[in-house]
Amino acid sequence: MTDVLACLDFSERTEAVAAEAARLATAIGGSLHLLHVAGEEPEIAGYDTDPMGAFTRDDRARQLLDEHHELRELAARLADGGLDVRPVVAIGDTVAVILEEAERTGADYIVVGTHGHGALFHLLLGSVSAALVQHATRPVVVVPVRPAEG
Repeated sequence: MTDVLACLDFSERTEAVAAEAARLATAIGGSLHLLHVAGEEPEIAGYDTDPMGAFTRDDRARQLLDEHHELRELAARLADGGLDVRPVVAIGDTVAVILEEAERTGADYIVVGTHGHGALFHLLLGSVSAALVQHATRPVVVVPVRPAEG
C-alpha cells in the first residue's frame, strides 16, 4: 500500500495541506498519516516556575493535548470519506521528526505547505520545506498556500 505523510503546523495553511494530501492518498489508493511536530520544551531558567504568569509545564501539556485533539478531529473529518487516516503528534526538531516519521511509516510521499518567509530559496519554499526537499529520500509535495486576503 502507498502511504502519504502530511506535515501540519495548525496555521492558516493546515486545511489546504491536509486536503491536498488526502486527494493524493485517495488517488493512489493509500493511507494518510497526519503529523504535527510540536517544538521541544524550552531550556530556559525558571521554566518550572510560574511567578508572573510564565509558560509552565502544565500549560505545555494542555497545549499538546489541544493539538492532539485538533489533529484527531481533522483525521476524523478526512476519514469520513472512507480514507484510512492516522494522526500523530510528535515532539522534537521538525525536519528530523518528519524524516524519521516518513521512514517509520514507510510513507511514499511527504506533503508540506509553504508560506514564503526568509531568504530567496526560503521565500520560494519555506525553511522546513526547503530542508525536506534537500534531505528527504522520497518525493516531497510542496503545497503553495497564500495567506487569506481580507
